[in-house]
Amino acid sequence: MQTLYSTNKVINAIKNVAIYPRKSRGEVDQDLEKHLLIMKEICEQHEWNYVEYPEIGSGESIADRVKIKELIKDVEEGMYDAVLVFDFDRLGRGSGTDQDTIRRLFKSTDTLIIQANPFEIYDYNDERDEETMDFKGFIARREYKMITKRLSTGRKIGLRMGRWSNGVAPFGYSYNAELKKLQPHPKESEIYKSLILNEFLNGKSTHDIAWNLNKKQIPSPRNGLWSPTTVNALLKSDVHLGHIVFNKTEGVRTSQTKSLDKKPFRVKPKEEWTTVKNCHTPLKTEEQHMRIMHLMGYKRSHSKGGNINSLSGLVKCYNCGNTLTIQKNEEGEMFFKKCTSCNECKGGNVQLAEDAIYESLIKIKKNLIRINNEQTNNEEKRILLEKIEMLENELDKNEGALEKIEEAFEEGMYTAEKAKKKMKVRQEKILELEDELKNYKKNLGSFSLVTNQERINKIENVVDFIKNGSSPEKMNAIYKSIISHIIWKKVDLSEVRVTVNFL
Repeated sequence: MQTLYSTNKVINAIKNVAIYPRKSRGEVDQDLEKHLLIMKEICEQHEWNYVEYPEIGSGESIADRVKIKELIKDVEEGMYDAVLVFDFDRLGRGSGTDQDTIRRLFKSTDTLIIQANPFEIYDYNDERDEETMDFKGFIARREYKMITKRLSTGRKIGLRMGRWSNGVAPFGYSYNAELKKLQPHPKESEIYKSLILNEFLNGKSTHDIAWNLNKKQIPSPRNGLWSPTTVNALLKSDVHLGHIVFNKTEGVRTSQTKSLDKKPFRVKPKEEWTTVKNCHTPLKTEEQHMRIMHLMGYKRSHSKGGNINSLSGLVKCYNCGNTLTIQKNEEGEMFFKKCTSCNECKGGNVQLAEDAIYESLIKIKKNLIRINNEQTNNEEKRILLEKIEMLENELDKNEGALEKIEEAFEEGMYTAEKAKKKMKVRQEKILELEDELKNYKKNLGSFSLVTNQERINKIENVVDFIKNGSSPEKMNAIYKSIISHIIWKKVDLSEVRVTVNFL
């Protein structure tokens, strides 16, 4: 049944219209622009005033879409006579709860829904129109679930074939778009093997490894400072064994989505995970991995006790750079021994270095607060990081769309020529995005790895730990999160100079 309200009387009664163009899954920006152009032409043809609410992000639920929430608020305030969409299903393919929200909203405000393709006008206060729109909504939800299921199945098939579709390539690897597989990153793979894997197997703690990486100005996977947690995760990862692990979680993570038909997010038991082996070149062996897991378990259950001082490994001789040894004297005080390498630098009380750290922290904090251009730098960095995240998401979408084209060809939906043509467009887009992403990451490298505000927050945390007191092991880890090294200079008994060099 076709219900039209395209009579001159109804059209002439419409004055103010909201245009809601939404990019659907697998579409590109040009599709959104094309739909928007058609809807603008309809408004101009009928001399309707209009406001655009373009929805770029994809989301099943109203709670996941920013622009439709703005639109709903404005419709509630009676700003529009009608809402214009390209297809009815662009307004919502979500749960029955979402459809009820839309129905009640348009009924209570007497707002019409105009569909551009084909041109039709619907009124929820008309019983026949309401039945038609309910049926359209049901079909749209069914279609959405089928598409989601096919994409999920296609992704799992790709993973089982050793293809990487778990997002951005992990540290140590880069993504080969042509093969759809991970391959060792020329620089990162060497950093992983020499400065993370080998160092840990040779007895270094994750704190010391993170400290060393930060001293060498090596950016972490998120272009910030390294932490022991990040190092720990990379060491335990099965990806660096050449494996891909999936089916680790289920449900929806976001707290905004309140649909009753969605499972809550949870991490599944390890026995339910799926592991596909030998998918890409490993950066560690099975023997090394087993050794890592053993050492991690051993270190958790066997602490070093009193063998570590808060300044262990941090204090260097001013003359030769040798690390000074710390020991306890007969009175129970901790002191630095004379440098055994050059015999020029004399030892002294460890508390002098501790005091120098505290004083330096307070001084640096005051200087950082005085900096005038901090807000500008932070804003520029924030914009760059948002752009990088957006490009990475766009890259993931295009790679997903490429797989979808392959699946459609395998199912006979596309001819070989059509599939080849569509794949070429996607591949060119992926290369374009990768180049753009590379340039933005290069620009990000011109910024400091941490902002001044982040440094201030870190300093405040460390000062609190110093004031409240903590174990030597804990303080050593905290100091190494902010300090590169400390220079100790004492050539006579009267004067000591302590210089604290921060990361």
